[in-house]
Amino acid sequence: MYIVVHHDISNTDDFWASAQRNLPKLPEAGVRRVVSLFPNQTMDKCTCVWEADSIETLNEYLREKVGNSSNDSFYQVNEATAVGLFG
Repeated sequence: MYIVVHHDISNTDDFWASAQRNLPKLPEAGVRRVVSLFPNQTMDKCTCVWEADSIETLNEYLREKVGNSSNDSFYQVNEATAVGLFG
């Protein structure tokens, strides 16, 4: 499934260092890949499209990797009506 995550990043150094370390290691159990990553100019907000088994699995993965350096909100993409989604 595709999942959109909005990250509100409180510790940009830790968050982005973790991303650089961990994204190349994907796939991991239940988390296949980050499809797209859209940070703002100051790098303290980011919207990502992920491919993962579930929101719960992705949330657990993110908490393990970035800890409390971001506050995140999630939603599952309605693939039948999405525009521009590709695999």
